[in-house]
Amino acid sequence: MNPRARARIPSSPPSAPGEQSMDRVWIRNLLDASDEVIYFKDLESRFLRISLGMANQHGLTQERMCGLTDFDLFADAHAANALADEQRIIRTGVPIVNKEECEIFADRPTRWVATSKFPLRGLDGRIVGTFGVSHDITRRVLAEQEMVRLAEASAAASAALARVEAQLRSVLNGSADAIAQYAPDLRYRYINPAGERLRGMPLAELVGRTDRELGPDPEAAESWESALLQVLATGAPCEHEFSMLLPDGIEGWFHTTLSPETDESGAVVGVLTSTRDVTASKMAERLLAHQAMHDPVTGLANRYLLMDRLAQALLRLDRMPGRVVLIFIDLDQFKAVNDAYGHEVGDQLLVELAGRLSILQRREDTVARLGGDEFVVLCENTDGNVREIAGRMVRALAEPFNVGAGLQVRLSASIGVAMARDATTRATDLLRDADTAMYRVKQQGRNGFHVFDPAADRETEGPLQVEIEGLS
Repeated sequence: MNPRARARIPSSPPSAPGEQSMDRVWIRNLLDASDEVIYFKDLESRFLRISLGMANQHGLTQERMCGLTDFDLFADAHAANALADEQRIIRTGVPIVNKEECEIFADRPTRWVATSKFPLRGLDGRIVGTFGVSHDITRRVLAEQEMVRLAEASAAASAALARVEAQLRSVLNGSADAIAQYAPDLRYRYINPAGERLRGMPLAELVGRTDRELGPDPEAAESWESALLQVLATGAPCEHEFSMLLPDGIEGWFHTTLSPETDESGAVVGVLTSTRDVTASKMAERLLAHQAMHDPVTGLANRYLLMDRLAQALLRLDRMPGRVVLIFIDLDQFKAVNDAYGHEVGDQLLVELAGRLSILQRREDTVARLGGDEFVVLCENTDGNVREIAGRMVRALAEPFNVGAGLQVRLSASIGVAMARDATTRATDLLRDADTAMYRVKQQGRNGFHVFDPAADRETEGPLQVEIEGLS
């Protein structure tokens, strides 16, 4: 028989006259007063009897639904599965208990039910159909699906977080910068391997301690703590540059970026620092600054540095009366040394000369090379006899210079001395006066010194008294 056939089957088969079965009373009350989905079907899976709850669910009367099949109520796919289950029960007599399935309708949203189906037997025990009970479990299934979705989302988020943490850990472990985390009380919470190497101790020994407790330099610790406290107080990042002795005893320079660590509410709960070793760049800056201010051959101060220090020395005369002495030195016949032995020997001789002048100078004096074979010594606040100082220089530079392999060179020097006691004296004028005095020595035969006399040396270029070695 076609399962789609809609044969009308009486809802209450006729009973023998006067016969009243209590079983029928119970069944009728169960079906007509229950909101549960209960149904009886024949061998072709047509509905014989249904509960009021099932009729209401489909918007039909109990009588109207008798003779219908699942194909009249559900989508074909769901109806076909139900038919297959019921025919299997009829063939085998084996019930299906609490099967969870999705009921699919052609004109309504789907729902989930837990269905139990059993063989319907007659009085003689033969199977004459099926009967079943369904419970709506849509809420539970949807809740379980949502829990599964949330669990999967949580697992995905946890996996993503684990990947991010692994990547962050890799970055922290591989970073050449020292990265640290500080608590509000300025104690370490964390430091990466680069920070451990910088501090010279492992993380376990650093956590819970402050830099003041670890560092031997209170002044440096105070400056560092001040930067940390500034970030904690303002919530704004800042930068800090400092130097410190490394575990190997060498001074290193470092640049740190300090950033606030905040919680979900935006409150500052700590400080994150990233410290980079800038020793190489700092040394390069110092080297460039040194090269800009010093002679490349001898390492002495150059003209620029000399003139700056001379100008400062003259300004100090205004508040600290005294005397500024400038000694101008020019080697005699130095060009002949270069011509005879080459510039390499000449440079070695200049280095040796610079060494001799440095020995003769005081700690506060400045020895400079202006270029070629011209040198200047700046003496500030000297009480010494300038003639004695100049004489010692003439004698020291007259001693033989040992340069090269067994090569000995004898030279002499012409030295001019100029002095100033007035803060209004210009540095260029004092240097010119010392150069003028030196030139006077050159004119009178070299190998001596002359102290500039403003009255005589500026008014005449005639003969003057030049003091030479052995006469001063």
